[in-house]
Amino acid sequence: MSLVKRAVLLVSGERYLVLSITLCQTALVSRLLTPEEVGLSLIGVALVQVIDGMRDFGTTNYIIHDPTASDRSARTAFTVLFGLSLLLAVGLVASAGIWAQAYGQPLLAPYLRVLSLSFLLVPFSGPLMALMRRDFQFAALVAVNVGTCLTYALVLVALALLGFGAMSFAWAAVAAATASVALSLAGRPQPGIYRPCLTGWRTALAIGGCSSATTLLNRAYDLLPIFLLGRAGGADLVGLYGRAQVVSQLPDKLILGSLASVILPMFAADRRDGRCLAPSYLASIGNITVVLWPVALLMALIAQPVVLVLLGPQWLAGVPVVQVLSLASMLSFPAMLTYPVLLASGGLRDTLTASLISLPPSAVAIALAASGGPLAVAATQFVTVPLQVAVALAFIRRRVPFSLGDLAAAVRISALVTVATALPPLAVIALAGQGFALSVPQGIVAGIGGSAAWLAAMLSLDHPVAGHVRETLRPVLLVLRARLRPAR
Repeated sequence: MSLVKRAVLLVSGERYLVLSITLCQTALVSRLLTPEEVGLSLIGVALVQVIDGMRDFGTTNYIIHDPTASDRSARTAFTVLFGLSLLLAVGLVASAGIWAQAYGQPLLAPYLRVLSLSFLLVPFSGPLMALMRRDFQFAALVAVNVGTCLTYALVLVALALLGFGAMSFAWAAVAAATASVALSLAGRPQPGIYRPCLTGWRTALAIGGCSSATTLLNRAYDLLPIFLLGRAGGADLVGLYGRAQVVSQLPDKLILGSLASVILPMFAADRRDGRCLAPSYLASIGNITVVLWPVALLMALIAQPVVLVLLGPQWLAGVPVVQVLSLASMLSFPAMLTYPVLLASGGLRDTLTASLISLPPSAVAIALAASGGPLAVAATQFVTVPLQVAVALAFIRRRVPFSLGDLAAAVRISALVTVATALPPLAVIALAGQGFALSVPQGIVAGIGGSAAWLAAMLSLDHPVAGHVRETLRPVLLVLRARLRPAR
């Protein structure tokens, strides 16, 4: 377990670095580009991300999950990945004009053609990064991810300053993909995996086929609001909704993103060692909710000052959308664990079945709400997220038995900590007397008060995460104590 803890610490450090870079980049670009330019880029990225779900075909998860995985497996994964990438890149270039015409955005055609270049680069980094994850080489993985993010941010901001507009995002993506290949080879110098090989391709496709279909369905669903708002309301509404998503997903990126790279290898290791997955699953739920719930609620309460700082006043219309999305995200706490635990417990096909059951009615709800604008689309999550969580839990409990009482016990302390976290910001809102329209200084006071209340409640209730917090703070406190100790 010490290996897992070290991996979590490394990935958490990476996540905070990446998040800091992303926040700075977002703050700058949101002030340099208009909502329409940002919206155009989001439409293009949404199209590419859907295609990207078909391109990966689960090959990287095949490397991690296969207990007999070897360099030959990585070569097979690369061969399959490159072939699919080449095919889809050609298709994207050929259809770029059709997409531009469909959305009434002529600039979308060259945007998609430039993005297709990144398709041809990703196969050269994906298998290497999967090998790093499989072997818990998270220090090297951190260097790759941070370097890639920094490259993207620097190129994006530079091109935006030079007046490239929406095309800044496309060229930044190509630059980031190039950096990812170079850094992956530096961290895991195995160019031999680029030799074509199809040994074990049936196993790769057996895992990849179901995984890819599930990824494609979920990715298309996640991006459905972008597609529908782009058609119904134009690129500016897409930009507004997209930026609201960025702000509301900060808690996910802070907490869940730190664990995502570790969860699948951890469950896979438990399965290989013959351990029951239920304790690890319930412990992960408790660890996620004790941070996700308070931070998401705090984000909803201080959404206006956060938007002012991160995006600027031209994005204030997105504040209600941020609030709704933040509150809805509290309901999705098991989502990140669904795929890893089902895959590790032999229920890979269940992930596809669960998606086929829950996503179609959810998509219908979003389609009906799209004409009402970004806020109406966001509000549908109070219906769609509980439906998806209920279906996912039903399948998980078939493979990893636990009772609803066990689940309630796992999140009991998290609920108490969330209530405690909300008290200081609610007091600030009440004293301000302007509803949720807080100023930036008021938002800072509310945020600090909520954070202090979260830490105090978690430590006093002795949540398991409190032990990790103490371990993290102990070296800092020892250094401060040594420096403040008077010289003898």
